[in-house]
Amino acid sequence: MARILVVDDQPINRELIHAYLEDSGHVLVDAESGEQAFARAEQQPPDLVLLDVMMPGLNGYETTRRLKDQSGEKFLPIILLTSLNDLSSRLIGFQMGADEFLTKPVDRQELIMRVGNLLALRAKDIALMEKNVALAEVDRFKDEMSALLIHDLKNPLCVMLANYSYVAEGLRGLDPSYLEALADSEAAGQRIIRLLANLYDLATLEANRLSLRRKSTNLATLLNEIATQRRLLARSRKITLEVIANSELSLSIDADLLTRVVENIVDNSLRYTPADGRVQLEASVQSSRAEIRIGNTGVPIPVEARTLIFEKFAQATPGTGRMNLGLGLYFCRLAVEAHGGNIWVEETATLPTVFVMHLPA
Repeated sequence: MARILVVDDQPINRELIHAYLEDSGHVLVDAESGEQAFARAEQQPPDLVLLDVMMPGLNGYETTRRLKDQSGEKFLPIILLTSLNDLSSRLIGFQMGADEFLTKPVDRQELIMRVGNLLALRAKDIALMEKNVALAEVDRFKDEMSALLIHDLKNPLCVMLANYSYVAEGLRGLDPSYLEALADSEAAGQRIIRLLANLYDLATLEANRLSLRRKSTNLATLLNEIATQRRLLARSRKITLEVIANSELSLSIDADLLTRVVENIVDNSLRYTPADGRVQLEASVQSSRAEIRIGNTGVPIPVEARTLIFEKFAQATPGTGRMNLGLGLYFCRLAVEAHGGNIWVEETATLPTVFVMHLPA
């Protein structure tokens, strides 16, 4: 059952509408003028308005505009009833927000049909708005739970990593295999910390709401620090890890965000580089852009997968073309794009897989 506002300065016209819709089950409320219609709608919003155009005072066109403004984001169907059937009159009505026109004298069947169609459309619009509100609430809950989960997981992980470092320090001089096992465990813990940080930032990156904390950062220093933290792990896997970077190259970047990008790619390279292989980090200036290249001697990523690996939940397993779930490279792409840059994969004669990043210099 809908609430229909009938607006006409002539009582006989309002009575006719009542007679036509008396069996519809709807509640009909009358108004004698545009001003009165606006006041009635303000007191109790209608579901549909039947509105005469030619009225003294506030005419039907201006009443339509005001009622539409008053309804805000909610869809309020308005049918204009008029003896004016020329194109210009209709265009004015549509410009003011009218949804339908019925020419007087109004046909009963056509009125019932138009009213039914617009009420059905309004019901769908309301249902869609309610679903959107529910989805927004689910998204809010998901974001809050993700932030809580990330916070709760980081604390015990930090304790574990501190203990790894403490035990490793006490075991120096003993069996190197113990130290390597601890180094692997510590590296895995650090990777989990980065994954949690990446997960936390993904939502804001996807919504373009992340505010970069830019500061002047020396790229050679950034790359060398990342490489130093992984040399023991690389050595245990018989992988050479080297850095070639212009020591004078500095960029205004979010150092924490870009560090995690490089760490993701370096860790990915170490996983897929075979023993006696090489991982190489480079930084240089190309034209007006800084270029970071992270290459390895592992099996090249298939050409058809080199774009796909940067999509959400996708990464290619080198040499197989199989797809696994993952967010690491997707995060890398969003973080680089947030800096105004871009990232891709290419292949060289000496390094089958090279991740290339261009950033504004």
